[in-house]
Amino acid sequence: MSVPSHAPATTPTTFPTLRVALEEWIEGQVRVGDLRESTAKAYRSRLRVWAYPKVGDLPVDQVTREQLGACIRAIREAGMSGSIVRGIRNPLRKFYESLVETRVLSVNPAADLRYFVGRSKAPAHTSSQFFTQAEGPRLLEAMRALHPRWATFVLTGLLGGLRWGEIAAPHVTDLDFEKGRIHVQRTISGRTIKPPKNNRTRHVVMSPALAKALRGQIESMSLEASVKNWTTEQRQLVFPTAIAGGPLKYTYFVAKVWKPTLSRARLPYRRFHATRHSFATWLLSDGADIRFVQAQLGHASISMTSDTYGHLQADRHEHVVSRLDKYVG
Repeated sequence: MSVPSHAPATTPTTFPTLRVALEEWIEGQVRVGDLRESTAKAYRSRLRVWAYPKVGDLPVDQVTREQLGACIRAIREAGMSGSIVRGIRNPLRKFYESLVETRVLSVNPAADLRYFVGRSKAPAHTSSQFFTQAEGPRLLEAMRALHPRWATFVLTGLLGGLRWGEIAAPHVTDLDFEKGRIHVQRTISGRTIKPPKNNRTRHVVMSPALAKALRGQIESMSLEASVKNWTTEQRQLVFPTAIAGGPLKYTYFVAKVWKPTLSRARLPYRRFHATRHSFATWLLSDGADIRFVQAQLGHASISMTSDTYGHLQADRHEHVVSRLDKYVG
């Protein structure tokens, strides 16, 4: 008997194996939009290597905390990264949580695996993941020299804070120049166009420089569409590719555009996501309220923004302490 992604509140008499039930659950999470296909793909890959050989053929109700802990210990002893550990720990914990919540099981063997995980390495400091105010112009200068077609694409990350897939997906009608904002309502994940992360659509304010660049982008693409006789579907994209007129592919962009540009600018390698970190860092450094930054980034909670960028505000507030002296004469 299989355990669906939203199991009924009844206890089955027999249980499927963990391999079968967990794969079905992951597929169900993707279907309802609670899990991105790229994340699901990573989960499947890591589970097949590190979890299924040890516990995959056991019925879900017979898997123990100690057995899952042994899987994690094997990852650590092999010298693998913390992301590999999270790649099996997270889906297992959430899968068993769903079984407990729907009363299929009464115990979650993956609820507390901290003992087996041990001390995790501190995440890389945000400062190593963003471009400084001095590096931003260098990045754009190199992009305009090597790949002028994608300069505005990168600028949208730096001045809009959009994720890569959110920049690759917008339509011309998503740009409201009268109100000066971008309506972020879709993203590209692999080859699939879907709603943004956590289904959180938002309106991102355009700075004057970003608005000017996006106007120029639309004008250039409109002219190119006329010359190449593109279809209506191709014409709606803000950032179509030159040959096919379709959405840009992440692997191509990173290999052919992003890495060569960083090398030309003599900048250390950072993921494209660093443009989003730069946007948030620059805003906060210039005094923006963290709640505004949260809304622009589309974070689900203020704590997510604070946990990621809160340390950047500390120095900005230290001078306020000296003002307390007036209250004691």
